[in-house]
Amino acid sequence: MTKIALTAAAILVATGTAFAGSDNYGSANANQPAVAVDHSITASVSKSTQTVQAP
Repeated sequence: MTKIALTAAAILVATGTAFAGSDNYGSANANQPAVAVDHSITASVSKSTQTVQAP
C-alpha cells in the first residue's frame, strides 16, 4: 500500500514540474496569432497534370 502511495506522489510531483516548465500551460498567452500556412505548389504536384500514355 505504501508503494502505491509513494508512486502516486512521485507521479504528481513529476507532472507538476513538467507543467511548471511548459510555456503552453496556462492562459497568459491565449490570444497568440495563428501560424501562417504555406500554400505553394511543389514540383511533383505541378507535374501530375501530364497526360497518361497508353501502352
